Amino acid sequence: MFTAVHGKRIQMQKGDVILTPSWNWHDHGKDGSGPMIWLDGLDLPNFRHFPVHFVEHFEQSRYPAENADTSASPIVFPWARMKAQLDQEQGNWTTQRYLKEDGSEVSRILGGCAERLNTSTSSPARRETTSAVYHVITGSGTSQVGDQTLTWKTGDTFCIPSWYKYQHFANEGETVYFYRFDDKPMITALGFYRTEEMDVESLVSA
Repeated sequence: MFTAVHGKRIQMQKGDVILTPSWNWHDHGKDGSGPMIWLDGLDLPNFRHFPVHFVEHFEQSRYPAENADTSASPIVFPWARMKAQLDQEQGNWTTQRYLKEDGSEVSRILGGCAERLNTSTSSPARRETTSAVYHVITGSGTSQVGDQTLTWKTGDTFCIPSWYKYQHFANEGETVYFYRFDDKPMITALGFYRTEEMDVESLVSA
């Protein structure tokens, strides 16, 4: 499986995160047999709202592309590297944001992170003004989202609406790894980011 971004053909491995920046020709393809599924994290609601969403098709079936060395590419985040970072952290639950080399979010609108949850443990209960989509890379368990209990396993995808309290619980026998993308960069830039435990008095201007 590959993603081609403006002439660079990037081989995709399970769990990798690959960015397709605006105004770059891109397409997807697969060599060999058998199905493969990937998850797109899109900010289409914003583009439709303003509205600035449109599609331009290349004059040929594919934009010309060559295999690229992506070991140091700023738009490729290998899962092997992210998993190693998560596994170095102490505690039953940990999270790591996907960030550019300068420490900024990968996009001004959408951001992403990965989480590790050890077997038979739970994440902290959280409530925030971002909305998020979770994808289960490995493992199984449940999530309490508001007054609903969601049951999930490897390959499942579920969402957390804004300001819903949520908490994840891992089943016994396997470490859970999540991929998550959210609108935290946009919400933060607009000044709307809040968490339940935040001291709102600190936000008041004198």
